[in-house]
Amino acid sequence: MELLGGIQRVEHAIQTPAGDPAWRPAVTQAVAQLKAAFAAHVRETEGPSGLYAGVLGDAPRLAQGLYGLVGDHETVWEALDKLEGHLELEGHPVVCQDAVRLIHEVWQHRQRGADLLYEAYDTDLGGET
Repeated sequence: MELLGGIQRVEHAIQTPAGDPAWRPAVTQAVAQLKAAFAAHVRETEGPSGLYAGVLGDAPRLAQGLYGLVGDHETVWEALDKLEGHLELEGHPVVCQDAVRLIHEVWQHRQRGADLLYEAYDTDLGGET
């Protein structure tokens, strides 16, 4: 599953009415799916043969942006951990608030990544043939 699909599943799950007995299991499952998708994303992007290493080799000027994306990974992991912890202990409003924060963090990360890839590969700096 891709990150987008994971985000959409969490968003859909938190929209279930709070009184529905399926609400908590649905949110728990959606969060687990997003976590798996995010873990796959991190494996594909970080490390010596990951996407970020390739970008760094092709466009070293973007190193700071790449470090920021790796930092985003930590922020998203923290948001995932917080949400998972609250799923068992907290009520609907707290879980929904955590889920919205998580969705926001993942969306921002995806956008920053897309912007960086665009800058690396679709921006004409001139002087290159």
